[in-house]
Amino acid sequence: PVFRIPGRTFKVDILFAKAPCDDYLAAAVKQVLSIHLTHPPGDILVFMTGQEDIEATCVTLAERIAEIGNKVPPLAILPMYSQLPADLQSKIFDAAPPGVRKVIVSTNIAETSLTVDGIRYVVDSGFCKIKVY
Repeated sequence: PVFRIPGRTFKVDILFAKAPCDDYLAAAVKQVLSIHLTHPPGDILVFMTGQEDIEATCVTLAERIAEIGNKVPPLAILPMYSQLPADLQSKIFDAAPPGVRKVIVSTNIAETSLTVDGIRYVVDSGFCKIKVY
């Protein structure tokens, strides 16, 4: 049998770092801030390797935003990983308030199994955890 599954495609621009970075977490945070401060509206999806990296990225982003102060537009920072309670996981599907950009920091589970409306930018660390037996 032949299955036809309708879908949507979007034009994608792929940009790479010019050189490998020593700290992929810091590089991802820097890229998110660059997008937030210099690019048109649209939510950001960041891929990290696991819960620890996700939480560290969220904390670091919040600290950097606080350091910049009132000059930066509001940014809603939302983690997404399997151990997060369901009510907090579902927040990624809520629309951000007007004037607020949403950044979702997730494992690669969101790469193929979830569709989140409003995502316009993706920052991928290029790393993933692979179980080996």
